[in-house]
Amino acid sequence: MQPENRPEETTAARAPLAPLPFPWPDLSGIHAFLIEDNEDTRTMVTQTLQHCGAMVTVYESAEMAMASLSELRPTVFICDLSMPRLNGLEFMRAIRRLSPDQRGTVPAIAITAYYEDFAAAKALEVGFNAYMTKPIRLDELCRAVKELAATRA
Repeated sequence: MQPENRPEETTAARAPLAPLPFPWPDLSGIHAFLIEDNEDTRTMVTQTLQHCGAMVTVYESAEMAMASLSELRPTVFICDLSMPRLNGLEFMRAIRRLSPDQRGTVPAIAITAYYEDFAAAKALEVGFNAYMTKPIRLDELCRAVKELAATRA
């Protein structure tokens, strides 16, 4: 019977591995408006963005977000498309009619549970800069927020 071919085990000291680069972007200095009617999604996205350093103002409705635009200066909007009353498409149409001083040029990400191509096309047509489907890949969302925020700098 022959011995197994196994890698030789050694007790010699090894150089420590270099730490992996932080996989999440630094969102310090970014103020995100999250407009989402689903509580679980609001919580998940808010905690993730805050973990990356962003300031997040959360709204359960687009009407509430519109009402605060004169007081707050968002860096980016993250908005669900399917909400009661004023939906995400109507919200973005209203935002894009505003002047730059009124936040009309703030970059925006549409999020939705609908995967249909026409929804993505419609979101981009009304002025969203990016489109993501649920379940949201939080790492991709954070990278998109970082990229869109950089376009405002």
